Formats: sequence, structure tokens, C-alpha cells
Amino acid sequence: MTLALGLGLSASAQSATTNIQLILDASGSMLGKLPDGQTRIASAKATLTQFLGGLNADPGLNVGMRIYGAGLKAGAQCEDSVLVTPMKGFDKAALQTQVTAATPKGATPIVYSLMQAANDFPKDSSRKVIVLVTDGEESCGGKLNDAGAMFKKLGIEVDIRIIGIDLNEKARKSFEGVGTFENTRSGKELGEALGRATAAAQTGKYAVSGPKSAGAGSEVVIKWTGPNNPGDYVTVVKRGAPVGKYTNYFYTKAGNPGKLLAPLEPGEYELRYSSEKANPNPTLASALITLTPPTYGLSSSKSAGAGSEIEVKWTGPNNPGDYVTVVQKGAPVGKYTTYFYTSAGSPGKLIVPLDAGEYELRYSSEKANPNPTLASIPITLTAPKYGLTAPVSAKPGSRIQVKWTGPNNPGDYVTVVPKGTPVGQYKDYFYTRNGNPGTLNIPAQPGIYEIRYSSEKASPNPTLSSVNLEVR
Repeated sequence: MTLALGLGLSASAQSATTNIQLILDASGSMLGKLPDGQTRIASAKATLTQFLGGLNADPGLNVGMRIYGAGLKAGAQCEDSVLVTPMKGFDKAALQTQVTAATPKGATPIVYSLMQAANDFPKDSSRKVIVLVTDGEESCGGKLNDAGAMFKKLGIEVDIRIIGIDLNEKARKSFEGVGTFENTRSGKELGEALGRATAAAQTGKYAVSGPKSAGAGSEVVIKWTGPNNPGDYVTVVKRGAPVGKYTNYFYTKAGNPGKLLAPLEPGEYELRYSSEKANPNPTLASALITLTPPTYGLSSSKSAGAGSEIEVKWTGPNNPGDYVTVVQKGAPVGKYTTYFYTSAGSPGKLIVPLDAGEYELRYSSEKANPNPTLASIPITLTAPKYGLTAPVSAKPGSRIQVKWTGPNNPGDYVTVVPKGTPVGQYKDYFYTRNGNPGTLNIPAQPGIYEIRYSSEKASPNPTLSSVNLEVR
């Protein structure tokens, strides 16, 4: 699991002071155990100690700590939140001592703590960051929007980073729309999350951000902060993928923000800012993104004439490279014939093959190899009736009228050629769409000819019906 919180804490990199407030949940529920057997408070203490140990002192870096639920305000559980270390410089030893001493006892006054934190920050242009580590949702009736309103009222812009410890779904949803959120389920995951925050604090010049969730296969807009060195790039990989792994990517030189096509498979992923200038390519910043499964569907006629033009309605994400095609039933994945891109709209129009039989309409995508079948429905193509009625003879250079019977599919035409001419060749012709009967110019050379009903929708253009004509 990888999440670079992208705090960018180095004051020198930001050319301004950075104030960080760590808020530690010491409510009674922190005595519960994680799936790995470690208590939540033990995990939080260990990882916060590691986090603090990894931060480098900087003249413009101020780190403070607030603890709630530890019984530091007797008899006031929903106001039991204390700034135990002010944001004045970076006293690593003092902060680690406070972490070690925290004893879980009381409630979870998250909103009260955030509102108090708003008053802890100086009213200046410094960068302000809150890192909240919690194992539950608000338990004192506070509304997270109220905390946001407090920051706004005070004119304070704060980057809020929330790291959940094994939160249930209800608790996770309670943090939606509040800063940047990640849920962890083990001491290892929590340690990795704060460890990457440490890396971001040391470099201070890398960050990557995008939506918290997006449809699998969609085009995602990503903002980045970095030196834009030659070979710097942003990619998307499975959560926890090895360092140096990459899939779709864009080079930072392409601009900011950049656009990235997300993988087709839903799940937990990471956006990573990386560089080609080391092996393996290092992860310099990252952020989590959840790819959700899109809904795919197709609807059309259950049967149609072979070679005809049909309308197909589709449901899908309309990602770049998504298309609808028609193939024989059971054709290998990735096979296609005529097609239209979903970007053309719904319904789309599709000219089906000339051969009658059992087929499939498929919603597919170019963004994987072979192109996957994301939705399909069957369709039966029936054999049309073809026929021609024309004079049995004509004078050289004359004009004759020819009646035809056929489906009048797009690209259907009638032509006249010398008898025995290879299939697909043509001379003078008319499209069936121009009316019935149609007019043909007869060649000037006497001989035996054929009038052919043909179609442009196969190569070579097939002869679907023919009659002989003597030119004399």
C-alpha cells in the first residue's frame, strides 16, 4: 500500500514557513485490535514516533501536536482535546514523549478538535497542514462542515490529511469531502502511509493529486508539483505495486495538469510521480485513487438483414477508445469488423456483415490488448433476397434501365462488366439508393456482358445477383 500524502513540508522548498499540527485519537476505542493483532493505539504510537523520527528540522518548519480522548480534561469528554505541543519549531523529543504518554480513555470529539486547531494556527500566509490519525467517526455530535466553516471564517486555508485506522464503511463515508482521506488496516499500512509523508516532508518539492475515485478506463486529470526534470513522469499502478512499476503515463514536460488513461480493471490504485533517472524509477510522490466499475450495456434489433445498417444503443463510460463492433458468434476476444466509436454518440450506426448467420454486438475498448469484450448481445443476420430485371440485349453505347430487388444497404450498387470479369471489378454503375429502376450506360464494344448487383461492404465487392446482357 502506497500513499504519499504530498505534504510538501520543507519550508525552504516552499519558500515560506510551514506549520503542521498532528492530531492523535486517544479515545477508548483505540484499545481495540487491528486485524494484524496489534492494538490501534500501539500501532499509532509506533508509526507516529517513526514519522517524527524521520522529519528533518528546518528553520521554517513548526510541528505541534493535539491529542483528544486521553482524559486530559477531566469531566469534559466532548471537549477533551488539548494542544500538548505548540507549533513552535520542531522539538522531536517532546513530541515523541507526548505520543508515548497518550492513554486511550474517552470520546471522539473530532470536530471540536479541528475547530480548536483552527485557532492554533497563526493568521498569516504560512502553509498549514493537519494530519489527523483516528480509528472512528465523530462521537460528540459535531458536524465536519462546521469545522470547515470555522477555517473559512478565520480566513485560514488548511491542508487536512486524515488517516483512518481500520474504519468501518459508515466512518469512512463520514470523512467524504474532508481533505485527503486514507483508510489503513494494519500497523504496516499505517507505518507506510506516515513513512511516505516523511519522504514528502524531506523533499518538499514533489506532489501529485487527482480525483479520489474515477471510472475504470476513464481519462483522469492529474495535477503535479515537481522540478519537471527530463524523464519525470506520472503513472498509475495497482496499490502497493513495486517501486519502478508503471502502466499508462505522461511526462511532466507535457504540461500541468496532465491527462492519464486509467486501467480498465476496477480496484485500488496509486498515482505516482516518478523519474527515469534512477533504476528502479523512484516514487517521488503518490496519491490513492479508487477505480470504480462502469456499467456496460447494449441494445439493438434481435435480427437484421445481412449487410444492412442498424442502430445500436449503448451504456458505458464512453472512455477514449471505446467502440462497438459486430463479430461472428464465439469470435476470439479482440476480434472486430465494422465498428463505431462510442464518442460518436448513442445510438450509433453499424453496417453488419454480408454473410447471414449468428453474430454478436460487442462493446469493447482499445485500451487493453486484446481489446476486451465489456458487454455483448446476440444478433441474427438474415439473408436478403437479390434480383435484377433488365433487357436481354442492347445496342453499343445505349442507355438501359435496370430494376433491382435487394436490401438497398449502404454501398449497394448495380454495374455492367464483360462476362467473366473477376469478382469486385466494375465499370459504369449506379447506387441502389438513387432509385429503382436505375440507369446504366452500355459499353460501346459489342459482346456478352453481365449486369451485377454488388456491395462495397466487402472486399472484393461480391456479386450478389447477376443477369446476362448481349451488346449487339
